[in-house]
Amino acid sequence: MKRLHPLILFILITVPFVLWAKVQILPTFDDWSTLSSPNTDPDFLPYFMRYGNVWRPFDALIGYIVGLNPRLFPILNHIVIFIGHLLGTFMVFQLCGKVHFNRNAQAIATTFFYLSPCVLGTVLACDSLNQVYSQLWGLVAIWCYLHYSGTRKYVLWALCVFLAALSKENGIAWAIVPPIFAWGIQGKQTDGIRINNFPFKEIGWGILIAITFFIIRMLIPKTEIFNPDYETFNIMKNVKGLVIWLGYTWFSADYICLVHEPSRNIPLFVITLLLSLPFVYILFIRNYKLWKHRTFLALTACAVIAVSPNLLISLTVMNAYASLGMFAILVGFITQTSNFKLQTTIFILYILSALIVGFHHWKASYDSSMIGKEMALSVLQQTTKPVDKAYCIVIEDEYPKFSSFCEKPAYAFGWGAAVRYENEYQWPKELNDTTVEHTIHSQQLTQQAFKKGYQSVWIVNGKDVKVIEK
Repeated sequence: MKRLHPLILFILITVPFVLWAKVQILPTFDDWSTLSSPNTDPDFLPYFMRYGNVWRPFDALIGYIVGLNPRLFPILNHIVIFIGHLLGTFMVFQLCGKVHFNRNAQAIATTFFYLSPCVLGTVLACDSLNQVYSQLWGLVAIWCYLHYSGTRKYVLWALCVFLAALSKENGIAWAIVPPIFAWGIQGKQTDGIRINNFPFKEIGWGILIAITFFIIRMLIPKTEIFNPDYETFNIMKNVKGLVIWLGYTWFSADYICLVHEPSRNIPLFVITLLLSLPFVYILFIRNYKLWKHRTFLALTACAVIAVSPNLLISLTVMNAYASLGMFAILVGFITQTSNFKLQTTIFILYILSALIVGFHHWKASYDSSMIGKEMALSVLQQTTKPVDKAYCIVIEDEYPKFSSFCEKPAYAFGWGAAVRYENEYQWPKELNDTTVEHTIHSQQLTQQAFKKGYQSVWIVNGKDVKVIEK
């Protein structure tokens, strides 16, 4: 029996610590309102169908499970998400073995996928079940495509694509990726892409799989929900998304210390960046001749295809995860050609940087979620009796947010949803909110809320919450 590679042993040792840290994070922002948050609506069918612009029955299933027992939220979400990430890590390991990477390249690729800062927006969230499993099923689709032949290959490929797309819409991209991946890693030439042996027919089958899914999707009943990310196009937002994608994928730098003004720490940003730069150098500068290799180009194309739906619509740190599996395998391909001792030493520096960045992002996420909890407890302390109808008025503040790691207090509070969480979703049954610019407006809205039958008004001003009862 072969001894475990030290990097794989490192992954196994850290798993319980990462899971423990993850389950400490409470919901914030989108976590409070997505399909995977507690759902107690007895009319469950619309949530399993097309809900607005999304069709995510697995999210809806988790939402109903935690709705039956709110004590499971968000711990169950965290566990399921982390299991999905571990399975994705295992699939990267398996695929690297499938394409005959050497032991060291396989371990580096697997570890890169496991702890890259690119995973933080996904692994640390409560609502990223969809993103994790969309990629996981995509990686399984590639494995099935490589492992099987004939009818079984096409059936399993199509099934995995459907599961990926039902997890999250960008999963449909995996209908195209497997044949390009297989074509790229089976090539011996080193002078770029030639059209000879290009899998046009197989890509055609992939397009047919995608078309079949879209036809079925169009026939599914839909609940109309407006989502500005799907309805509007902003070129600057897309450019920002591109920067996030490339930055979090390749540079293990502490971007909180650079972008989030209240947390700004330029020396720490520079230290983490410098620790990761040698690894980027050995990948792309020292091995620049590999840029024209068919495998390099094919894996890069696969990564771009995998993330392309998000690049076109909206890309956050969570969405950047979609291409990480392909890029991790690209890392494995490149490191096969490098000096063993040199690349191992340099990768250890990258790991050190990633651990620093990961801990800081976790701490920021934890602190943000605790703000929401403290605000909710403040409401409970000021409330004399439970109410059926409550109205939350948020006075706009200038505190900056950064992704899901550093949230505005009102977002951590979930516009009042954190109060429901603290009383296990017993009350209020009806909760609405609005955001105003000045305190004087909140006074007017309070009186209007009471006239409409609301029994309690929660006025949020930064981290402070004032309860006014009727």
